[in-house]
Amino acid sequence: MSANTIESPFVTATTWSSLGEGRYRGDIRPEWFQGRGAYGGMLGGSLLRSMMRELNDPARAPRSLTVHFCAPVSEGEALLAVRVERAGRQVTHLSARLEQAGQVACLASATFAISRETPLVYDEARPPRVPPPSDVTPVPSEVLPTFGAQFDFRWCVGAAPYSGAAEARSGGWIRPCVPTPLDAPLVVGLLDAYPPAALSRVNGFCNGATMDYTAHFYAPLPLAQAAPDAFYLRTGHSRHASEGYADDLAELWSESGQLLAQLRQMAAVFPATR
Repeated sequence: MSANTIESPFVTATTWSSLGEGRYRGDIRPEWFQGRGAYGGMLGGSLLRSMMRELNDPARAPRSLTVHFCAPVSEGEALLAVRVERAGRQVTHLSARLEQAGQVACLASATFAISRETPLVYDEARPPRVPPPSDVTPVPSEVLPTFGAQFDFRWCVGAAPYSGAAEARSGGWIRPCVPTPLDAPLVVGLLDAYPPAALSRVNGFCNGATMDYTAHFYAPLPLAQAAPDAFYLRTGHSRHASEGYADDLAELWSESGQLLAQLRQMAAVFPATR
């Protein structure tokens, strides 16, 4: 399967129509849903891609992205407004606002910056030991949320959601079903694709919803040395949960063991009856 012959569904879903003056229009489709609303990785990817297009400066790479999810995003038209908050010699800050029916659904901010010369260079991050993706059975799409059919999941880290595990860890290999070069919006999508690790400690089904997340990007993107059909290891763990909220720290690794990005989120966890 060639990335040149089949259009990437993720790129299509996150590339909205430009209306000019920082405004974009998107069509939220049901195949990207997760429960009551659209999957947050696609929404975050859309916000970031629109900010990248508005900035239009490849030398200023995305360094961080924060998204607040104010309401579920429904099927149909959505509008997005991007604003350059401040542009300096090396760093630019942008914000974005996603609305449906005149109501805010997502708020985002991102920092873009050029590379700097520095004597401080090290990388002590190491991925967990896991089997290669070819040795891990794909997760059937029937047990995944609707958007999960867009990705090839190979679960190999931690326990399944709602299994009452003693440790809150989850993750595994992942890639889009249609080969797609890895860029910053797709990094956001992959980081947010697995469920919050805290759900593995829940005994029996419950609801979970992301309140907000912040991603930090560590590798030059697009990742030139990676094939469009490469797998990435997405790991996640949670260290704290109380009062109906849990933290989650997700990491994305290349097959060679390079840490590409991290995403920290706050998730609401509540009974299925609410």
